[in-house]
Amino acid sequence: MKTHELIKMLERFDPESEVRLCINWPGRVSEAYERLWLADYGGGPQINAAMDLRGVVVYVGCVLQHALPEKTPPRRIDLGQYETEEVAARVRDFYVVHRGLKEPLNFPEADYERWIPPRTTAGEYNEHIAAILREKLLKD
Repeated sequence: MKTHELIKMLERFDPESEVRLCINWPGRVSEAYERLWLADYGGGPQINAAMDLRGVVVYVGCVLQHALPEKTPPRRIDLGQYETEEVAARVRDFYVVHRGLKEPLNFPEADYERWIPPRTTAGEYNEHIAAILREKLLKD
């Protein structure tokens, strides 16, 4: 509600009438009559009231959504350089299958349980692929 809307609405009432601030909970109403004041803490006017809430359980929450990134980008794993893009895509599929990731495969019909990925163009196995192969060999 804007300030001018509140003022316009309050002008309809007797200027001597008492202002009450009410907080409604399911099945009960709490009111503050005398300890009511207006303040401006830099964000515009606020109506404040001092209330004795002893004996009442009040739950207060804080939303931190604004502090979180809108969408977490997928983590990129370097699986190494290979002779062709097709081989690199198959190595990626091998990694996705053996790590149980929920990502679409480039070659879904391939048998990645028996296929052994080649070494990278540097002549070594990529560290992530080597870890899968070690686990696979130890399991077999």
